[in-house]
Amino acid sequence: MSIRIPLANTNNVMSRNIVKQMASDGFLPVIALEAFVEGGRTYQAYKRGGFDEARERITEEFSGAVFWLGGVTALNWLFEKIGQKILKLPKTIVDIASDDVRKPLQNYLAQERTTQGAKILEKTMAKFKFIKVISSVLIANAFIGFILPKINQAITRSYHNKKETPQQNSQIKTNRPTIDTFISKSDKKDDKKDVSFGINLLSIANKFESDRNYKLLAVDAGTASGRAYSARNNDERVEILFRDLSSIYFYMFNMYNMNNWLNKLEQKGNGSRLDPVSAEFTTRYMENYFEDKNIDKINVEEFAKDFLGKNSEIPSDLKNKFKGEKIKIISLDTFKEELKHLVPDSELRNFEQLAEKMSTLQPKVVGEAILTEGQVKDVLNKGHINNPDFLKEFYKNRFGSKFMDQYTYVAQNDLDAIKKELIDYVNSIINTAKKSDAKEVTLKMIRKASNNNLKMNAINWGSGFVVSALFLSTIIPKLQYQITKWRTGSNEFPGTAQYRQAENKK
Repeated sequence: MSIRIPLANTNNVMSRNIVKQMASDGFLPVIALEAFVEGGRTYQAYKRGGFDEARERITEEFSGAVFWLGGVTALNWLFEKIGQKILKLPKTIVDIASDDVRKPLQNYLAQERTTQGAKILEKTMAKFKFIKVISSVLIANAFIGFILPKINQAITRSYHNKKETPQQNSQIKTNRPTIDTFISKSDKKDDKKDVSFGINLLSIANKFESDRNYKLLAVDAGTASGRAYSARNNDERVEILFRDLSSIYFYMFNMYNMNNWLNKLEQKGNGSRLDPVSAEFTTRYMENYFEDKNIDKINVEEFAKDFLGKNSEIPSDLKNKFKGEKIKIISLDTFKEELKHLVPDSELRNFEQLAEKMSTLQPKVVGEAILTEGQVKDVLNKGHINNPDFLKEFYKNRFGSKFMDQYTYVAQNDLDAIKKELIDYVNSIINTAKKSDAKEVTLKMIRKASNNNLKMNAINWGSGFVVSALFLSTIIPKLQYQITKWRTGSNEFPGTAQYRQAENKK
């Protein structure tokens, strides 16, 4: 029996979408943190250093955040446009990451030509992508680490110069290195070095192009070192290094880790949990199951069989037909041939159609339709959550339609992970029903499961968010100031120490 399948991303209240986004590996969690960080750090700076430090902090945090969060992405886009002009590449953005299931670059090289009709070479694409990504990272680092601190310091210097005589101004002038001297020194050191392209450029470029953490960490490394290099004295330099390096964990890893730990406590060792939008989508699918059957409860064993399928293993003869380095795959044509030996003739066409639909959940690889080992198992076992029509809409809730695009990379491991979360979610309902006196799954039970999923996701991710916001906005700045007090005996802002010294000499 087929079930009416809800459309992806419909009937989702704002609270579910917000929690889902907070649980994602996108930029929203980091952007949300920035609002607290800028407010908290500016307040702490004002308490210690008054207008000077507060003004520098809000300027640095806001301007730096724009480039930190969007600089590499925006520059990547700009260099793509330049590449289309200079290298005559087609106006198609292609991901260069790949696994055994999705190979966007191979599809691109096999099907696309330059605007002048020439074949696009993998070596050309590798060099272009590598230079593009590294240039984007370096430019973002240069702005946040060198240019922005100099601008900030110049504003503070200009503010104080209005209150000082030319003689006093000359007394506080220092021989601090500038961005120009840094660049010239770097040129002298590196002008004889030759960049080797013997390494896997595509692999490196892909990490910085498509992975949020790589983008942010790459800019973090340059930001911390650049800001430290541009510091006005050693006390300010120590503060910057402590603040920037200790902040990395709470920006990018703490929320995920806390959610994982809390889930393990709540679910007896299982650290993952289906996101609330996907859980609600699955629940509506189950509600349609009850409505189509015109029932409000069902025996738990029948429910489990209908939704999970037979749960049998793939025959060993069929397993030998799979290929792939890390993810086992088989061509659709080969699998359809093998089906003739596995299912009765009366059911063959039904299984073939199921396999054909399942193969559309990923793009063809250079024109060949494929299936993963997990998908083959789903076809053979059937079950409502293994239905490719359902899975298509289910994956859209998490990845949008891009997981089926031939030039876009979505890791198969990510799809397998959310499928496991789906199975765990269904099993949680089944286990609840087995513990009940009636041993039945009810409409009320599945609705309660979705609401509980939303609540626990909100609590766990929210706890991680609160801890990160507290450390980034308040605890780290306070520790940063305490370090300076221990080192110098003073609780003054080290960035304006030279101006206080000048005033004391009057």
